[in-house]
Amino acid sequence: MDIRKIITSVNPQQYKFPPTTQKIEFIISPIPKDINIIEIDTKEQYVQQFIEQANAWLRWFDKFLLVFIHVVEWLKNWNVDGTAQLFNDICTTRNNSSINMIQMKAIVERTLKLLRPFNDLQRLCYLVNCLTSFQLIDSGTLNNQIISENYIRELKRFQPNNSFTVNARHIFKHIIPINDRQSVQWCIASEKHPCNIQIEYQTSELNDDTQVLFCKEKISIDKHILQGEFETQEAGQLIIIINNQQFQAPRTIWYRITQITLSTSHLFHGIFNMFYQQYYTQSIRIIKEGELSQLLDKVFTFIDNLLNGTVSLRDMTDLKTVFCDKNIHVREEVKKLFTNRSSDERAIRKQSSFVNTTMNSPTEKEIEQVCEWLQIYQYYSNINIIINCIETFDILPIDCDDQLIGHLKRLCDENCSLKEITRTYEIVKRQFQNLSSQHLHLIKMALECSNVVQMMKKSDLYSSHGRRRFQELRDNLTTQFQLQERNNMILNSWIIAYALCEPFVLKANNFDEFVNRIAGLSNFEENSLNHMQIVNENVQIVNMWLSAEETTVLDNALITMEHLYKTGKVKICLRRLMNEQSYFEMIYSIDKIKSEPLHRNNSEHDDCEQYKSEKLKFTLSMSDIDDHKRQLTFCNVDLQENMFYRKILLNEQLKLLKIVENIYLILIKLEMNGHPDYQLREENYEIHDRTGEIDTILSDLRKDHRIREDRLKRIVKTRTENLELIYRALETAYKMWIKNLERYRQDSRLLNLFSNRQIMILIILLTTSTTQNQIKCHFLEKFSLSKDVINNKEKELKLTIQCLTHYLRSLKMHDCDLSETNILHLYETYKIPSNSNVETSL
Repeated sequence: MDIRKIITSVNPQQYKFPPTTQKIEFIISPIPKDINIIEIDTKEQYVQQFIEQANAWLRWFDKFLLVFIHVVEWLKNWNVDGTAQLFNDICTTRNNSSINMIQMKAIVERTLKLLRPFNDLQRLCYLVNCLTSFQLIDSGTLNNQIISENYIRELKRFQPNNSFTVNARHIFKHIIPINDRQSVQWCIASEKHPCNIQIEYQTSELNDDTQVLFCKEKISIDKHILQGEFETQEAGQLIIIINNQQFQAPRTIWYRITQITLSTSHLFHGIFNMFYQQYYTQSIRIIKEGELSQLLDKVFTFIDNLLNGTVSLRDMTDLKTVFCDKNIHVREEVKKLFTNRSSDERAIRKQSSFVNTTMNSPTEKEIEQVCEWLQIYQYYSNINIIINCIETFDILPIDCDDQLIGHLKRLCDENCSLKEITRTYEIVKRQFQNLSSQHLHLIKMALECSNVVQMMKKSDLYSSHGRRRFQELRDNLTTQFQLQERNNMILNSWIIAYALCEPFVLKANNFDEFVNRIAGLSNFEENSLNHMQIVNENVQIVNMWLSAEETTVLDNALITMEHLYKTGKVKICLRRLMNEQSYFEMIYSIDKIKSEPLHRNNSEHDDCEQYKSEKLKFTLSMSDIDDHKRQLTFCNVDLQENMFYRKILLNEQLKLLKIVENIYLILIKLEMNGHPDYQLREENYEIHDRTGEIDTILSDLRKDHRIREDRLKRIVKTRTENLELIYRALETAYKMWIKNLERYRQDSRLLNLFSNRQIMILIILLTTSTTQNQIKCHFLEKFSLSKDVINNKEKELKLTIQCLTHYLRSLKMHDCDLSETNILHLYETYKIPSNSNVETSL
């Protein structure tokens, strides 16, 4: 085989490297040469040289696409013409190893053409944060401020699965997957002994490139934690290697890995969005890359004016939302905006693993000056939020005449420039200088999660008695939720939110005292604010924990058990006909007394107060029900002998839950086997005691009244027996359906050509729709992706005929008239009246 002849027979232009610009060369270098297909010494040398040159191309293409895929994605998000398809093609190229060099070259050429109009490409890359493939921020440092024993105790509470044991005389590798474009912080501690540790990061691409982050012997992580940090563009694996070959004792290692998506420049994106909205009011409009390049030039000019301080506050009005909605770290934002602010100034080169990045290095004085301007502007943007927070949570006393708040409300001079803001808004800097961006974000989060703050306030959790109650509640629930992942997650979030809510619950004597309390919250991370959102989403569950009487060994499962006996219902939804998951859930409610008294009007007793009862509704999903059953089983073991009434309730509820599950499973069998009466069906069963006798017995028990054991057993068995009868009836319906199917298939061989589901759909199609029976209409809406079938008889009939024609055509019978007229005639002849029994339908 003549390799030279094969290669030279192809268009020689394919072996010329795509033409690049100087802007691209500044970012990725060196540029490979064209592949030489003419100058040849021997066949072996020719092949070797060709392979080396082709590999050089492929390496450069990989580097190029790894950087610019993020720029293309950013352009796609702003509706630049052709970028959606190009982004998909780049993703395919990176994920599909069968893509050849010529195909990659074509994609690179399209990308180069897209990027050609952009004048300051390097600056854009830096702001999109895609220039450096891997950056080691902290290779590994012993933190003498954090004691390992305390750290491990905290991990056991919040991340109990984050540990592994290395046996004596062994080497162990523990692998943690890392997503792409992540800032990764890692911490390691040992329970008893020092360790020989090596930390590595291995990427998933580029020949599994491995970085050794840390390597040291006999490091004392039993005394203080070891922590490090790095940033990566590529997904991979963080590998913890513990070499225990020299030691006789096993090592138990605890770790925490925090992954945060690589930081983006919120200010840049906010400024760009501000200009984009000015020029392109229609967000769905497709624009050309040249238009976006011109817009980007205007954005960079605005940023330069902002850094020079010449932009006015009025021009920055639309940026207020960025400073309020995002957790802006001013210093980091300023450094990002300063870097590469002018493409003409290229003084310092920073080497990454494969990318040359060029950055201007601003002086520390310049950074500090702009930081001061923007920090004051950040405070200025959040003034209304802070005042709204004080008023919403009634933090200041009614008789407080704080003139400072009135003065802050009147601040409105937007004609001054950014550099003049220090003088004009000196009061803002003086009042808020101790608040960080995280503190400001916490204030905004408190307003968004006001239900959480109000719950803490109503429960009086910050008085001496309330703090003691919270600690008891926390300890009891921690023990009980060890095997309940969801409840444990909510509990951990509530513990963190408890500390964050304190400044918004306690009264402050004046404005300064409130601000100082916020500033005093120094030990919380950015991720801590997510815990307030988790509590806000599950505030009903936390309310239920708090609604229990004074921590009567607060067992959540036993409380739930009693509420189910009082108000519980089961809801089963069959949804498979619509290609959705069928499910069941349990619903119960509890009475909660509102704290606000209602005064009677026109009454002789003006001081008489009424308290309004409020229903709190709770829903247990299928996974919640499994957790509840599991916890009841553990409670059964721990219950004392003298608590016989709870044992009776508990054992009977376990039986009841088993029967409910059996009812759900038999309904699923009826649904899956095509019974037409059990499609898109919603069944509701009461599992509570309708007579109220159980509630009466429980009230008597709380008053230390004696009760008869046989009476309680009789009452709780009633619902179980009723549900058992329902299950038997459904089981009989299932057996009859299967039996009828077999009998009618013997009578009519044509039915053997259809599956159970197809027979069921044919029955549904032939059944006439009524107001009470809309199953066919819902099915046709799903089938046709239309929303107007119900109450449109003409469209319903047309879709029915189309579906019937499809099913009959699938039989592939010869000499069969499948015209629309004939199918319509057959439908009118054999249509099934609504509410017909199954045998009539078959």
